[in-house]
Amino acid sequence: MGKKLGAVLVGLGVFLLTLGLLSKFYAYPRLAVAPANQNSVTLAFAKDATYFSIADRAEKTGDLLTTVNTVGDVNASKQISEKLGRPIVVWEQMSYSDSPDFNKSSGQAPLSASRSRIAFDANTAEAVQCCGTFVTDGADLDTGTEKRNADVKFQGLLVKFPFNTQKKTYQVWDTTLRKAVPATYKGTEKIDGVTTYKFQSKVDETDAGTQVAPASTFGLPVDGDVTLDRLYSNTVNFWIEPETGAYVNLESNPLVTLNYQGKKVATVTDASAAYPKRDVKANAKEYGSKATLLKIVRTWLPLVGILLGLALTLGGLVLALNGRRRQEEKLV
Repeated sequence: MGKKLGAVLVGLGVFLLTLGLLSKFYAYPRLAVAPANQNSVTLAFAKDATYFSIADRAEKTGDLLTTVNTVGDVNASKQISEKLGRPIVVWEQMSYSDSPDFNKSSGQAPLSASRSRIAFDANTAEAVQCCGTFVTDGADLDTGTEKRNADVKFQGLLVKFPFNTQKKTYQVWDTTLRKAVPATYKGTEKIDGVTTYKFQSKVDETDAGTQVAPASTFGLPVDGDVTLDRLYSNTVNFWIEPETGAYVNLESNPLVTLNYQGKKVATVTDASAAYPKRDVKANAKEYGSKATLLKIVRTWLPLVGILLGLALTLGGLVLALNGRRRQEEKLV
């Protein structure tokens, strides 16, 4: 009896050991990946923002809504993943900002718009240089053709944090500076019952390049075009669900001004934008449930499987050996 029971326990123990190891080293790396077939719309709302209207040639105050449409390039993702031997995803994003009642189908141009093509590691979320990535630098004034900058070198985290985010400083991509800046861990906060890690990136006022524009647009007493200095500062707060690395909420506070010969001539943007409350609630629900599954596969299945599997295997071996010894004694 002991010998048979021991064999059963050994078999069960080996099964649990295998399950635990497969969960950690096979299932988790395949679950903890950003989707190649991403298709989403992200909104950020800024109340009482200050912005410069080219049409009105004046600073205005009003609510702004930024819409980001993201679509994954599945074929490009598959090809680069096979080439590099690790999961890479390629996404294209279209972003535009205007008043909340702006109709994108009207044919009118929004206050600001941009498009980008990005690639990043599906596990770590780190930028990857490949696959025709680009950002737009506006459009040609004569033809309206989009100006693509394919020379930009994406760095750091582009659209999310890594799976199993740690309480440390990460480098995150700043779309205005077009380089990575540090995002520092600031603490843990609950949002709709979901634990999030708060990170903050801060850019003090800095030179963000130049802009050529008609002097008359800004009421400058000179003829023709002038070269204006762009000054930029921002504080961005990220609330990250740590198992998935996904944004539950994001708050950005950009300030962009234009200076001519050392004097400010216009505020391009002065806003505090964050996800709408309904979207924050939806994010918490979605990523909270995904986090539970990932944590089970990453932590609990390996822990229980390996520890219980070892205990059952060792116990089964002891029972089997004792049963065999008693059987041999009977024969003597």
